[in-house]
Amino acid sequence: MGSQRHSKESIIQTLQNVAARLGKSTLSKREVQPHLPLSSISYHFGNLGTAPNAAGLKVAVQDPAAVSERFRVDDNDLFASLWEIEKKIGYPPNLSQYRANGGSFSDVPFRRRLGRWASTLQHYHKWKVDRGEVHTNPSNVADPSKVGDGATLSERRIEPLVQFGGQIRRPPQLYGEPIDFRGLRHAPINEQGVVYLFGMVSRELGFSVEALQQGFPDCEGKYLHDKSRQLWAKARIEFEFLASHFRVHGHNADECDIIVCWENDWEDCPLRVVELKKEIMRLPAR
Repeated sequence: MGSQRHSKESIIQTLQNVAARLGKSTLSKREVQPHLPLSSISYHFGNLGTAPNAAGLKVAVQDPAAVSERFRVDDNDLFASLWEIEKKIGYPPNLSQYRANGGSFSDVPFRRRLGRWASTLQHYHKWKVDRGEVHTNPSNVADPSKVGDGATLSERRIEPLVQFGGQIRRPPQLYGEPIDFRGLRHAPINEQGVVYLFGMVSRELGFSVEALQQGFPDCEGKYLHDKSRQLWAKARIEFEFLASHFRVHGHNADECDIIVCWENDWEDCPLRVVELKKEIMRLPAR
C-alpha cells in the first residue's frame, strides 16, 4: 500500500521538502520516518541510503541524539522546559503550543516518561505546586478533555483574560509551527486550520468535495478509488485537529468513512485517516 501511494518522484520531493524545512543537507532515519514509510523507500530505491542521494542529499548513518535522548533527560528537565513556555504564553501549553513556542524537547521523552499529554500536564502541575510556581488555573489541568494532546484554545475553554506577571492580560495570538506552504505560513492549531489546508490540497490528494455542513460529518465528498479505471467512491469526512478528537467528541465511526486531521495520534483507528502533516510533505510547497 505504501509503495503505491508514494511514487519515486513524490519520495524525492518529500525528502527535499523535509531537508529545506530543517535547513539541512543530511537527513537521519529519525527525521525521515515521520514523513515516509521505509517500506516505500525500499520498494523504489532499495534502501534509505540511496533515496537521499537521488534527492541531492545525504543520509546520516547514526543519530546519537535520538539514541541517548531518553537517558539524558530527567523529569525536572522536561517540566522546566514546560515552565519556560508557560511563562512565555501565560498558561500550560498543549503539545502544539509547546512546539510552536520553541519547546526544548520532542514529544518522545514526555510520552516515554509521563504518558499522554494530559497526564504530562497533571504531573507538571504537581511539580509546580511542589516548587510554589503556580500562577495559572489548575482546573485547566484537572480535566483531560480540556487539555488532551493538541487541544485547541477553544477546546481548553480558558478564561478570556489571564493573569501573568501580576497584570491581567489577554492571551496572545498563537501560531503553529512555521511551514510556509503555498501562502499558509504556519501549521494549523485547530480544526478550522485543517479545513482550510484540506481545501488547498484536496484535489491533489484525490478528493472531490460535494458539500460542507455544520453537523456530523463535516463534509460529503468522493475519493479516487481506482485511478486506472477512474472510479470514484463516496466519502463521509470528519475534520479534526488530532485524529483522537473524533473519539473524544463521541462521534459514531459507523456514520463516517474518513478522518482528515493535522496529526494522527490514534493508533488502531477504525477509519481511514488522512494526516495532512505528512501528506503536504509529498507535495510542492510552492
